[in-house]
Amino acid sequence: MITITFPQVKVEIPIKDLTFDTLENLIFDMMQKIAQMVFTKVLSDIDDYLRKNRRRGKLKNTGKRSKTFLTRFGDVSFSRTRYLEKTGKAQYLLDEALSTIKNQRISLSRAMTECLLASLSSYREVVGQTKLLLGHTRSHESIRKNVLSEARLIIEHEKKRLQQLENLDISAKEAPDVVYTEADATYLKLQKPEKDKKLEVKIGIGYCGKENRYSSGNSQRLKEKFLYLGTGKNFMYNFSLRAEEELNISQSKKQYFGADGDKWITSGIRDYFPSATYLLCRFHLNKRLKEALPGNKTQQKLIRSLLLSDRIDEALARIDNLLVVSSEPKQKKLLADFYSYIANNRQGISNQATLKDKDIAKTGAIESNVKLAIANRFKKQGRSWSKKGAFSLLKVKETILNGKWDSWWGKERNHPIKITPLKPPLSASSFTKEVSSSPVIQAKIPALDGPNQDKPWVGVLRKLSQLELV
Repeated sequence: MITITFPQVKVEIPIKDLTFDTLENLIFDMMQKIAQMVFTKVLSDIDDYLRKNRRRGKLKNTGKRSKTFLTRFGDVSFSRTRYLEKTGKAQYLLDEALSTIKNQRISLSRAMTECLLASLSSYREVVGQTKLLLGHTRSHESIRKNVLSEARLIIEHEKKRLQQLENLDISAKEAPDVVYTEADATYLKLQKPEKDKKLEVKIGIGYCGKENRYSSGNSQRLKEKFLYLGTGKNFMYNFSLRAEEELNISQSKKQYFGADGDKWITSGIRDYFPSATYLLCRFHLNKRLKEALPGNKTQQKLIRSLLLSDRIDEALARIDNLLVVSSEPKQKKLLADFYSYIANNRQGISNQATLKDKDIAKTGAIESNVKLAIANRFKKQGRSWSKKGAFSLLKVKETILNGKWDSWWGKERNHPIKITPLKPPLSASSFTKEVSSSPVIQAKIPALDGPNQDKPWVGVLRKLSQLELV
């Protein structure tokens, strides 16, 4: 047990020119200073207790060492006892007792606050926000490094979890009847030396339908939604693993995958979501139609009607006729690209047209999630990013949006994943290897010589035992 005592404080303040806000700030600052003093005293008391009750003869006291921690109420400086083991290894009993890691300089609650704010606003804006919330702050570069440090742990945790899923280390979970998945991509500006290039950021969402957001009204939200952010060629494979973990997608009765028609998505559906019905997003279909026929609302309406009524060949023929009569090179290219787009995604259009389920017909939730997860934070005011900085913050954002922010800090962060080695399957040679033992098994039947040897059924056994097996 430890007793925490708060010191009495008496401050005289002139009432003249005093306002409510200045009084609030003054009392808040006093509370911060008192908290720092109390924290330092408590740490000192715990360290003294550990020193007096340590293992005698096994740890050598080498004196005090100072350390400073950044907390929610500012910097807390304290001294703790350093010990040496017989092997010469240094040890701090206070650090072990309070579960702090080597070289840790910031409390988890403070780090958690900074990461959460950084997922919503720029690092420079977070400086002002922490000043308002906590009464003190630090540089935007220090906040950025804190985010990168935390993201490194999140990314490493995800890699190990994906490896677990590859090894089929998945807990049993009831599968919903219908699972919906969608994917899309957007681009972020890169900083020097890749200023002229862009980073393709991919996003996938999975859910099992819609439910009312409130007890009254028509507002709805996606049910059991999860979100996955990433980059690179392995995105769709990793997304399929996450879908299996979150929704047990392989056991669901129906699967639908909504997309905008990009080749990386359609090929990924074929390879990693083979049981899913592909649905071309109507939002992107209308967008491409308007881009191909700008200002020509009559033709837009006609072609849209043909496509949505599953008369795709007629729509392609009309687009081809417009391509033939067009004389402008730019217009011809737009129409040619749109023709290829329809031809490559005709199955997704046909599936949309023939499905009767109203909820399925309205797939397209990915657009709002792109804005929520990426655009609102990463594409404001022409911001540019390094690949590492963007990916790190994306993973922090993903953890928050999936509702796993508290569980990350409270449990997963301090419990590393242990990977169980996957036993390799038997090789083909194992099935063709000759067996040294005899293929004929010889055994004696007790009934032939026992008290039942005169029974009819024993006679049958005697006849069978005399047969030669080929």
